[in-house]
Amino acid sequence: MKTIFVMGANPAWQKTLVFSALKTGEVNRAVSMEVYPAGKGVNVCRAAACFGTAEARLFQFAGGATGQRLCAALDELGIRHETVETRHETRTCVTCLDCAEGSMTELIEPSGAVSETEAEKFLQILKAHICEASVFVISGSLPDGTDPLLYRRVAEIAVAAGVPVIADAVKGIEAVLELPGRIILKVNREEFFKITGCSEIKSAHRTAAERWKNVSFAVTNGPDAATFSGGGRLFRYAIPRLEHVISPLGAGDTATAVFASCLLDGMAEAEAFCVALSAASANCLSARAGEFDPVEQRKILENLRCSDTGSLSVI
Repeated sequence: MKTIFVMGANPAWQKTLVFSALKTGEVNRAVSMEVYPAGKGVNVCRAAACFGTAEARLFQFAGGATGQRLCAALDELGIRHETVETRHETRTCVTCLDCAEGSMTELIEPSGAVSETEAEKFLQILKAHICEASVFVISGSLPDGTDPLLYRRVAEIAVAAGVPVIADAVKGIEAVLELPGRIILKVNREEFFKITGCSEIKSAHRTAAERWKNVSFAVTNGPDAATFSGGGRLFRYAIPRLEHVISPLGAGDTATAVFASCLLDGMAEAEAFCVALSAASANCLSARAGEFDPVEQRKILENLRCSDTGSLSVI
């Protein structure tokens, strides 16, 4: 089985509370709760396991009692990980789901900066194992205050080894997009507009393609139309509406995992993103981030429509 290496530098201990109705300024009592290891990198690994065609190995920083609890939970779940212990406590995230409004509120603790010594150890571990990877995923933000050049340094290791890179991050990611090799940026529409400085999706894809010529761009947009550009062409995806959404948490991470898995199966990028979007939707029917029912994913895929809108050079 081919292996996806996942840089999930900023994991979290996740607590999801479900409320029949959530009111600010009042006492709110949850009707149910989910507690589990998370963070974008962890979610990617869990989703890859759900899809089942590739193995995922997590590379992360973790510290303190929370970090120990997270690593123990990963071991129980069978998620392989290379963990650099940090002096800072791993963060906790609390997600509040309001059933009445169908809304989600996230409360995220701050995370401590990775030291240069910790970063160097991370790089050495990655360098020692990169030959085992079939694709390398950069997933999510770095811990607060960490030098953003760490993104480029890890990506350089993958590129030098001939390993494709999928980047699902925003701050500091431009330095990765400037590297040679096969690189795909997978972000949501708001993030894509921030990176490109555009406010219209086709213009954003055109601007990105002109600036980073060897990069493909996969852009999610929640339940609305997603887009993908690569090889000078733009694709749009109409996503079927879901009934009884439980939680959208982890949908983007699920898309990343399945996208990577499909690419390793030899699927074309535009087609792989279509499958990835169906898995992201299926994740919304689960209470846990990065989990989905493959049966539901295949049902959604049957009703998901991809359109080749033509050349990006045509206005």
